[in-house]
Amino acid sequence: MAVTLLALFVLICGVVGTHLVFHDYHLSRDEILADFDATIFRSGHLIASIAPEHRPFASALAPAFMVPIDRVDGFVSAYLPVNAALRAVGGFVDPASTNPLLAAFAVIAVFAVARRLWPSDAAPALVAAAITATSSQLLVGSMTSYAMTAHLALDMLWLWLFVRDDEAGHAAAIIVGALAIGLHQAIFHPLFAAPFILRLWRSKRRTMATAYIVSYAIVLLFWISYWQLLALWGGVSMDASDEVGFVYFIARVVALLTSFQWSGADLMAKNILRFVIWQNPVLLPLVLLSYKQIRDRSGIAWELAAGICLTLIAMFVVLPYQGHGWGYRYMHGLLGNFSLLAAYGWIDLSTRTSGRAKPEAGAMLAIGCAIGAIILLPVHVIQAERFVQPYARAAEVISRTDADFVIVDKSGLLFVEDLVRNDPFLGNRPKILDLTYLADEQIHLICAKSKVALFESADATSLGISRHDEATKVDDDVRKKKRKLMADLGCGAEISPRMSVGVARWL
Repeated sequence: MAVTLLALFVLICGVVGTHLVFHDYHLSRDEILADFDATIFRSGHLIASIAPEHRPFASALAPAFMVPIDRVDGFVSAYLPVNAALRAVGGFVDPASTNPLLAAFAVIAVFAVARRLWPSDAAPALVAAAITATSSQLLVGSMTSYAMTAHLALDMLWLWLFVRDDEAGHAAAIIVGALAIGLHQAIFHPLFAAPFILRLWRSKRRTMATAYIVSYAIVLLFWISYWQLLALWGGVSMDASDEVGFVYFIARVVALLTSFQWSGADLMAKNILRFVIWQNPVLLPLVLLSYKQIRDRSGIAWELAAGICLTLIAMFVVLPYQGHGWGYRYMHGLLGNFSLLAAYGWIDLSTRTSGRAKPEAGAMLAIGCAIGAIILLPVHVIQAERFVQPYARAAEVISRTDADFVIVDKSGLLFVEDLVRNDPFLGNRPKILDLTYLADEQIHLICAKSKVALFESADATSLGISRHDEATKVDDDVRKKKRKLMADLGCGAEISPRMSVGVARWL
């Protein structure tokens, strides 16, 4: 009953927060593309075809994280598809419910794993579930369309199947692992699962460990080839599709590895601090108390901790900067690891305390959960809403503009390039273009034939978006020349006079 109430609390917070905190707005490019791909999948397609008249503008219409296949006349996201597929299915009912449902499921799955670990004692399972359910990172993350909520849900389902420890459980875990690898980036689930597979190997269960290793190798090869398979599906020749095959994947990995800088240690320290602040306040003390079980390899404590360490090391090397994120996003899939380690810590605390002190430990946990849900969550929700609202306002203003095209100039602004978002089948009006990716001849063309509006710094700052001159200084001069060309052509009506209509509901 208690875990059901916790899951219901998470579900309600996620659904309500999607509407009231995030205003049904996808803030980051990751979130935009999850919804973008889901829309394509719901239509029964894998690629969104582009009409001939819009093909020259493809880069300006969808400027980031798209697969670079020149010969495919369609939009293809550079993210793996399983998260978008989950949202596509959820979208038939309510798109806003997908991540809240996954987060609620994750709480139940954490509880279920803990019950398998400690079948004779429900207390550790309730501790793990309560700490998970009162994490601001979990709750606010469930209000977004980030794939990390799905990572947590599938990782905990995988672990529940793994600790079942029979042939059916391991076979099902491999299937779940295949889906988890394909959620959006292939790196995260293998880092979580590797210590558990190593456990099988070390315990002389080499056949089972080999089954995991071979299966995961095949799955990884499939997902690495996913974009190439899409290209072939879209009618591209094998030679041309090689642009996005194994070589494309290796090039992306090499680019990340060669960009490594030791200065990323500062970012990682901030990421870890942010992660701790966005959790139930009793999480860290209880995790620290699990040190003895980790050291002694009690149960799966070592494997849980190893997954956390592997992920931290990998992110430090390849991507210390998380961009947007509520807490530390790249640790989100491992919230279950932390909560289960906290359960190990709870057991250690219980064995150290006398009978009279145990109620005090329970009171400490209850107070921590109350602080997490009643104090920290509202503070973090307010922070999120205040950050998101100016961008949501701007997106609504742009969508209400009476024009064929709205050209967005991101110069001197923070994250304004993410306002460039279009329906994957380009059924929206106005269509939104990134000025950065428009060639001079394209500006001449649309200004001569279409009604064009320009969204620029004055519009953005009037809506509360912060200026950040350093963020875009690399190519501000390029956009300045393009703005001058538009001015010379008398192109680009101001949006500001129409803002009162678009933002009235926000006031």
